Amino acid sequence: MAHLIDSAATDAAVNGFYQATTQLVDLVPGMYHRQSATGTRLVFTGLPMPSLNVVSVGTEPDLEEVDAFAKELSTKDVPWSIQLRGDADPALLELAARYGRTSSSTIPLLVWDADLLPSLPTSLPHGATVREVPGNEYEVYASALASGFDMPKEIADIFALPALLDAPDMTAFILELNGEAVATGFNVVAGDQVGLYNGSVPPPHRRNGYYRALVAARLRHAVASGARHAFTQNTPMSRPLYESLGFRHAETWTYLTGAA
Repeated sequence: MAHLIDSAATDAAVNGFYQATTQLVDLVPGMYHRQSATGTRLVFTGLPMPSLNVVSVGTEPDLEEVDAFAKELSTKDVPWSIQLRGDADPALLELAARYGRTSSSTIPLLVWDADLLPSLPTSLPHGATVREVPGNEYEVYASALASGFDMPKEIADIFALPALLDAPDMTAFILELNGEAVATGFNVVAGDQVGLYNGSVPPPHRRNGYYRALVAARLRHAVASGARHAFTQNTPMSRPLYESLGFRHAETWTYLTGAA
């Protein structure tokens, strides 16, 4: 079983995650974020996913601040969650329950170090090419996202805004097979960290090595851009792929959400 990384490296990845989130939210009209003096964070995107409208609990939870941010999000007509590193204590669970956040799920945070760069695969599947997608081709990226995630096109359009695709520290990628986009990814460089987001492959193209090749290409691009470490949150389906490229489990995050 993969061993845990040290706390300093984990904290650096977590800080990179929060910085990347801030960079993204700052570029999209209608989204906003705030941070309290003790580290509690509020992120509002307006998107219909509880993990994208969150009250993030600091390492030393301030229940009054959590309560104030939870009250604010509860007035929004979107799914939302209370997110914390590790497990929730009884007091936080009680607070969450007052807002109907009675369901719980976990997501791992995986990290990677640039020392592993030489071990990444460099070849692509036969007929495949990887390229960056600029803002003036946002429709290409949005369509690929909608297909890969089976999400409504209007939501994919938000993730493909030209302001994001053309931002200096952000890069959208697609892997194409005979001119068809069959895998997507989005990098956000935050200091010496890079966050890997929006990884998708449409069902008919899965298990052909396309996404693995794209992740490797994205890591090489990030290191060339100055990143020394990478982080990602992913599903049980994609976790083995990342671990095969050298990613390690740093910690597990808990999301307290409304009942399904």
